[in-house]
Amino acid sequence: MSKSTKTCAVLAFTILASCSALAQWEPVVSGTANLLRGVALLDSGVGYAVGDGGTILKSTDAGATWSALASGTNSTLYDVHFFDDSTGVAVGDGGLILRTTDGGASWPAVTSGVRDALRAVSFSGANGICSGGSLDILYSSDSGATWTVAQKNLFASGFFGAHMLSPTVGFVTGQNAIFQGIFGSTVDGGAHWSFHTFYFNNSEGSADDVFFFDGATGITSGVVFDGTGAIARTTNTGSTWNSSLFPQGLQGIDFPKPEAGFTVGFFGTIFKSTDLGLNWSAQESGTTFDLLDVRFASDGLTGLAVGANGTILRTSNGGSGDEFALVAAASRKGHFEIDLPLTGTPGVECRDGGARGNYNVALTFNHDLSSVDGAATSCGTVGGFEIDPEDESQLLVRLTGVDCNAEDVTLTLTGVQDDAAGVLPSVEVTMTLLLGDVSGDGILNSTDVRQTKRALKERTDETNFRADVNADGVIDAVDFAIVKGQVAAGP
Repeated sequence: MSKSTKTCAVLAFTILASCSALAQWEPVVSGTANLLRGVALLDSGVGYAVGDGGTILKSTDAGATWSALASGTNSTLYDVHFFDDSTGVAVGDGGLILRTTDGGASWPAVTSGVRDALRAVSFSGANGICSGGSLDILYSSDSGATWTVAQKNLFASGFFGAHMLSPTVGFVTGQNAIFQGIFGSTVDGGAHWSFHTFYFNNSEGSADDVFFFDGATGITSGVVFDGTGAIARTTNTGSTWNSSLFPQGLQGIDFPKPEAGFTVGFFGTIFKSTDLGLNWSAQESGTTFDLLDVRFASDGLTGLAVGANGTILRTSNGGSGDEFALVAAASRKGHFEIDLPLTGTPGVECRDGGARGNYNVALTFNHDLSSVDGAATSCGTVGGFEIDPEDESQLLVRLTGVDCNAEDVTLTLTGVQDDAAGVLPSVEVTMTLLLGDVSGDGILNSTDVRQTKRALKERTDETNFRADVNADGVIDAVDFAIVKGQVAAGP
């Protein structure tokens, strides 16, 4: 866990993007104004939160209500892990480890063997790891009753996140002495470790929490040196990392399911991922207080986020709400658009790109957009793109030099962001160009010829614009010749 207090053609469109969401999070009364740094939630509905001043809170109704427990300390507690409703471990300043076996009624101290602040704790079964300042790492094989020091007192900032994937495989993340992100992995329950350092997009920063899906693929959330947030992803056990930056610093992270992941951060930031951390979308937290940790029940629906001023937020629907999504796509020429369904049978565009191979694509979202970092195409070039000044929910993309008839063309957008800071790092749209398919059925045949012939000499309107293949406003012999020639030539 993270405990640092410290961003004529057929256009067959296939949308390959996860879309961000504005979630439904409700504040609940915590009964304290102390900074809450760690939270645990069991499927039984029992939850615990820890924080400054030795604060320990308990809930028995999935976080709807909370009561204070006597921890026996005034020291800051950074993280908490529970094995069941009764047995759990909390860690904090000065090498403090507290353990309860009676549901939090008593919290006797356990010898840690270190003096640095312990910032994170994680278990898989009875085997667990604990990490903290000076790159301290401890491990336990008896549900936290006793601990062994793997390393301590190194000259560095520390490890702030920990995740035990299995009884033998575990991971830690943090920051080293020269302000690089640092990652550690173990395959023997925490006794021995391998380490890698990395930067967030060539920037210094702190890797404040970590979650792994398997032995190779995982993510870390953190804060870059300028205070912006970052999520880095690896597919080779930390040897290399690919980073995405976010407006606010990020802290705790949790994936109750591969398709349901959450991270929280400064100024009430909450993001959700539905694709193992590749794409992230903003959720509406309803608070501007910093959020430091998040935990969900295994169903991915009931979750808790905790932070400054005793803040506890709760959701019971996995962040469902007003989904930020691509809701429509169209190929636009002049006053006429051809709708391109996002699912099922693709829409068919039957107008020519002209001598320069120009096509205009309008992508409509259900939230206003704030920015798009870039656009690229596999055929031709992107002549430009802009958020429609008259409708900021639309992105207009101009393609030129598209001459790949009967071939796939992929348009890739990067860094699509809505006005709530939801980010889609990558959105792909694939087009299959097939000049002459006027009927829109994806097949070049005599039907296209007959349809164009019947409309000869008509002005283009909503009923016949598909037959205006060269999009000049009138259906004439030029259009007929194009369609007839394409049908004769075949695909």
